[in-house]
Formats: sequence, C-alpha cells, structure tokens
Amino acid sequence: MGFVLFLVVVVLVIFVLDPVQEAWKVKGLIATEASFLVLAIAYALLFRIPFKEMFPVRRFSARDLFGSMLLVTGGTLFGLVSVAATGIIFPKALEGSDLQAIQNYVSGGTGYPLLMFAMAFMPAVCEEALHRGAIISNFRTIKKDWVIVLIMGLLFGINHLSVLRFVNTAVMGACLTYIVVKKNNLILSSLMHFMINFTSASISYFSGASSIQLTAERMRGALIVYLFLGLVAPFFIVIGLMLLNPQAHKNIRFVFAGIITAVMLISAFALMFTNPAAKVIAQTNISYTVESENIDSPPVSFTVGTEGEYTVDVVIMNASGSYSVRIENAQGDTVAGGLITSSAFKVYNRQIGLEPGEYRIYVVNGIGTKGEKPVINVQVTSN
Repeated sequence: MGFVLFLVVVVLVIFVLDPVQEAWKVKGLIATEASFLVLAIAYALLFRIPFKEMFPVRRFSARDLFGSMLLVTGGTLFGLVSVAATGIIFPKALEGSDLQAIQNYVSGGTGYPLLMFAMAFMPAVCEEALHRGAIISNFRTIKKDWVIVLIMGLLFGINHLSVLRFVNTAVMGACLTYIVVKKNNLILSSLMHFMINFTSASISYFSGASSIQLTAERMRGALIVYLFLGLVAPFFIVIGLMLLNPQAHKNIRFVFAGIITAVMLISAFALMFTNPAAKVIAQTNISYTVESENIDSPPVSFTVGTEGEYTVDVVIMNASGSYSVRIENAQGDTVAGGLITSSAFKVYNRQIGLEPGEYRIYVVNGIGTKGEKPVINVQVTSN
C-alpha cells in the first residue's frame, strides 16, 4: 500500500499538479503542497489509521534537535556536491532546472514572505505529512531501519521528478526518515525540512542565483566549491547519528568520515588544477605577512588575448581571518570580486567574462587577518 500510495502521488503530480504550477506559479505550488496534506489526511481516514499513530507529535530534547541539525546539514552539503556532479555528467538536466523556478516566481512579483510560505513552510508541513506520515506508515513493520530509510529516501528523490536533484532529494529524504524512525516525531523532521528549504530559497532569492544560466562549466566550478564546503559533512553526519542514536554509535565511523573527507579534498584539488578542456593563462603562489587589516596583497597579473569566459580560482591556506578577492583591469576598474568562502580551506571560484587586456588580482585582507601568513594559490583558466 505504501508503493500504491506513492504511485498515486506521482501520477497526480505529473498529470495534474505540475500543470497547475505551470499555470498558477507560486499559487500553484501552494495548491500542490496543500494537495499532499489533503491526500495524507484522506488516507488516514480511509484506512482508519489514528492521527496520533500516522502523524506522531511529541516534545524533543536539545540533544535530538542538535543531532538532527547536524545530520541534515551534512546531508545538504553532500546534496550540493551531487547536484553539481549531476550537472556535469548530465548537462541536459540543467535545462529548465528547478533553480529557474524560483526566478519564475520572483519575476511574477511574488514577495519574500509569500515565497517562503510556499517554498519553506508548506513543504515542511505537507510533504512531511505525506512521506514521513502516510507513506512511511506502511513500512513500519520492516524490522531493519536502514531498509526503511533507503526506501523512503529513494521515493522522496523520485517524487521531485528531477534528474538534477534526484540524489540531493533522496539523501535529504533519507536523513528526514532516519529522524522519524529513531525519534517517531514528525515535528522534528518538519523543523529540519523547513530549515533546509528556508535557507536555500532565501539564498537564491537575495543572491539572484536563480537568474544564473546554468552550464556544465559553471557546475564544474560549483563542484569545486561544494567539495571544499563539504569537507565537514562526513563528521556532521557521524556526530548527528551519534546524538540521535547513541546506542548504535561506533568510533570506527569517524575513521570512515576521515577517509571520505580525504577523498573529497583530493578530488577538489584535482578538479581545480587538472581541466583538460581549459587553458591555464596564469598560475602562481604567493605568501606574505599581513601587516594590517583592509590592505591588498601583492597583485597577480595576467593577460587576456581573446574575449571570452575565464575561471578564476583562489585558494588560501594557513589563514582564519576574513579575505576577499578584487579583480581590476588596466584602468583600475573593478571587473569582479567577492568574499572568499570559509571552509577547511578558503576558496574563491568565479567564472567571468573578460575582454582582451591586462588584469590584476588582489586578495584583500579583512577582519582578523593582522599577523597571519596566508599561503595563496591563484589560477586563471580560459573556458
């Protein structure tokens, strides 16, 4: 019955709800999520399943909350890596991607509060009621928890009908299912679902990321950044699992987390410095002592001979303060720049369009940098 209910949902989405979203935009999204909630309630009434059993709600401890946050944060970071990797392997999946849907809602005049209601609050309530409530109720008799987590993760990934986001949503579905299986608390999984959607939708809304034209090359740059950001993900997941289910914890999990982190780190550097399709036009390492905050590093100069797209990679090691990048042309005009992402390493990766001419890259030393001796690697490649 769990699979039958899921099949009904997929058919409903494909033939009814997707066309509604296409026609009604954000109102269609709200209608879609409301339909999930109605379907879950109708299922409970039809099969006379008590609401308390299908939609368990109870108090939770700070330990459970913190463990859940670590688990879904680690899962989200892995999900970002999967989205970028999928975009590179299946570039066709980038056409009409889910990221563009946000821009469609924004361009339709949707305000931020209504957008967050539609994209964060409604899915957190309605999708959890359907997946971690109605559908999962049919798999409760399975004795092995990991089987339930695997099944529900795959169903959640399929339900989003997106090649680009399949692994991402499947991982998130598995994380949310684990929380419900171990804590039997729909409120906890709903809070985590809301946190994920609210954060991602807010970033897209305010940064304008949803208006960026996605390409395989852009996804390659994103993958490098996500790999660096995701270095903490294996440890977040292990600690989250430990807090949610301390009885099953084994220290060997930290060893596996370290191995995965090492593989991700090696992969990030390999992608950054070995791109057969790109031509390296500048690569250098610099190191210096920061005398005071808000000053520029020694410049890295490079020449562009042909107008086109170029990728700038900056990696900073042996530094904990705030750094940013500024790229100037020969006239001293700033053509690109931004903050350097903080992670195990500080990374700046940006694809920019440049005209023929001379350019200089500066690393700007910000708050908390005085006295540091950063080691900076700069690379510019033509795409």
